[in-house]
Amino acid sequence: MVPTMSEYFASWRDSRFVLGEASTQRDFNVISRLADIQDILSGLEVVYAQIRSRIETVDPDQAAQIANGLRNLKAFVADIYAQERSGRRFTPEEADTLGAEAQNLATAITGQISQMAGVLGINLAE
Repeated sequence: MVPTMSEYFASWRDSRFVLGEASTQRDFNVISRLADIQDILSGLEVVYAQIRSRIETVDPDQAAQIANGLRNLKAFVADIYAQERSGRRFTPEEADTLGAEAQNLATAITGQISQMAGVLGINLAE
């Protein structure tokens, strides 16, 4: 889920929350995709908490970096969502830029997780 952050933001960009009445998207009309992204990231934090101890046995610093990365990505999305809920309307270009930033954060986390999975001998699905 983390590697597809830009897709989540593209969905938000194409929704009524960014495009307004010009949107032709039929999903996420009641709740912003940003709320959904936050829920997804909360779930990933719960999952990571369950495996963090295995990573800590190999590399405690890396385990902390991954947790911080997930927390920072969630805070990044939460900030954008708070702005949206306060009435700020983002342009499609801003949504693309924010999506790229979120994707960069997500890519770093994914790389760290993949590296630790390799060290632990865990095969990850593509």
